[in-house]
Parts: sequence; C-alpha cells; structure tokens
Amino acid sequence: MATVQMLKNIPFFDELSEAMIERLASVAEVRTYQEGDFLNKRKREANFFYILLEGEISLEVENLTGKNVRLETIAPGAAMGFSSLIEMDPKRYISDARALTPVRILRFPSHEMNRLFYQDFELGYLIMKKIAWVAKQRLVNRTYPVERP
Repeated sequence: MATVQMLKNIPFFDELSEAMIERLASVAEVRTYQEGDFLNKRKREANFFYILLEGEISLEVENLTGKNVRLETIAPGAAMGFSSLIEMDPKRYISDARALTPVRILRFPSHEMNRLFYQDFELGYLIMKKIAWVAKQRLVNRTYPVERP
C-alpha cells in the first residue's frame, strides 16, 4: 500500500497540496518487478501511470530494422506511462518498459487518476503540467544539441 509520506518524498508531486497527495495515495499501489520483467509493452492497452521508487527501468522501442533500442533509462523518482493519462481511447503505450534491476514502483490505475482529475481540475492540471515538463526535458535531452558531421 502506498503512503502519503512516500508521495511527499517524490519531487514529481512537489506542487501538490496535502489533500491532493492524500487522494493520489489512496489509489496508488506499490508493486515490485524482477530484472527482465516488463511493466508494459508498446501497443498494448495503457492502464497505468508509474513513479519509480527503486531500481532502473529501460524504455525501449523497435527501430526500423526490427531491433529494440533503449530510449532512456528511468531512475528512482522518475515518472512513466504518460500514455495512460494523455491519449484518447483506446490508450496504448508507445514504448516497452523493462526492469533492468529489481524495481519497486508506485502504480496508479489510469481510470482512478482520471476520476480524481474530474473531481479536482487543479490536481489534473498540475499533474498534466508536470507530465508536459518531463516530456519536454526528455525530448530536449535526447535531441539537443544535434551533432552535425
């Protein structure tokens, strides 16, 4: 079971009020995965948003030649599974998430998150604002500066 204190210790939730954190903690689950386990697979239904507590996760996609390529290594405190909250139905993950080490993670069912967002628009706004910021940072770090030959 997730606790309010767990969420308070995660920078992703820094802008949230105590009441918002309490509501999120009420729907969060603590899960563990072993090295090599997949938390989600691309093109499968996106039902969960995650915050990594311990371990490392590889976000991977298939390139044009059919090889899996690592986009990013997710470290503790990082969020993933944005597709579960931002896409329209049907929601699908856009990458694989594979445990590189044993991991402990907070898992939020997307239907519960969306219910909370409809009950509290400010909570929804603040979470989406943070998702947009994280997505931008990932793009900037992955693509800028572009090396020219």
